[in-house]
Amino acid sequence: MADKTRTSKRQLEIQLAKLKTLDTPTLKLEQYPVSPETAAELLYMAGFEHVDLKGQVIDLGTGTGRLAIGAALMGSKHVVGVDVDPEELALARQNAKTAGVKVEWVKSDIDKLSGSYDTVIMNPPYGTRTVHADTRFLDKAFQLAPVTYSIHKSSTREYLVQYVKESNRRIDEARSLRMKIPHLFNFHSRKWGNVEVDLFRILG
Repeated sequence: MADKTRTSKRQLEIQLAKLKTLDTPTLKLEQYPVSPETAAELLYMAGFEHVDLKGQVIDLGTGTGRLAIGAALMGSKHVVGVDVDPEELALARQNAKTAGVKVEWVKSDIDKLSGSYDTVIMNPPYGTRTVHADTRFLDKAFQLAPVTYSIHKSSTREYLVQYVKESNRRIDEARSLRMKIPHLFNFHSRKWGNVEVDLFRILG
């Protein structure tokens, strides 16, 4: 059983909502920020319902750091946030200061990463601009840690379930969520939109 003295899911949402995101994200990199609600769901699942956030945690494609900072708030021993975009990492550093936590920020393409961690957390590109960008992130996650928490578009569920199976991993838990995404690009017709996503806990 995880430590019940940790931050509640609602408190976590409130704290994560205070963190800044990019005003002008890059479409090619699919820089859609994970919503505070979805981030809190992942972190609560990983850190309260399970005990997957106590040790070494890495956030792949961290963006402005919402998941990585949340893991630090949940009491992780050491958190690493990785992204290829220096502008996002600069904002992530500011966000960590705002939240009062320590996170190691690394500018790198995920293909160049190595090492061993207890848990990977991530909101990877969904592969809408670069085909199979999501599975590239999964491949790296499986190399780095025995436990992965990952968010994907529900429309790709059947493909991803099979991909995980073929990768000799298993989906231990899956949740369907509606993630709120702000108007970020010109083709967005509404101020806010909802995307159907799946949150997976994947074990080796």
